[in-house]
Amino acid sequence: MELNMELLQELVNIVKQAQISELTVRVGDWRVTIRKNPQNPVQSVGSNLVQRRGNELSVSISEPEKETSPYVSVVSKWVGIVRRTKNGKLLVQVGDNVKRGQTLCFVDALGVHNEVRAPASGRIVEIFAEDGQTVEFGQQLMMLEVAGGEE
Repeated sequence: MELNMELLQELVNIVKQAQISELTVRVGDWRVTIRKNPQNPVQSVGSNLVQRRGNELSVSISEPEKETSPYVSVVSKWVGIVRRTKNGKLLVQVGDNVKRGQTLCFVDALGVHNEVRAPASGRIVEIFAEDGQTVEFGQQLMMLEVAGGEE
């Protein structure tokens, strides 16, 4: 495998979407470290910060300023099968009001029932994954309209 801009961009996208703050990968003779929200930015290249020392490349990602959208995506943290029911009854439907931390559905991954919880209090405005559907990591499951000022 060779270090190229396509691979570097793919690694940057993984760090942006994942709930990690740093990723280090070795590619051939290169060692690449990608960090979110760096403490000591070095040199600006586009929207990312790049530092190069010999065969080491460090890419830092600064998060863009948060938009004030009233909607929050509920995404899967697992690869698996969506289960929207418990004891034969739907957990939530479009239009339901939910509280932060409330279980919205489950994702079965390797036989484990992983709870998907509401990231904020609000109202379910759209459901993208149906019961029994296979989902990927990071796939959007639902859209939540945040209740008055919470996020």
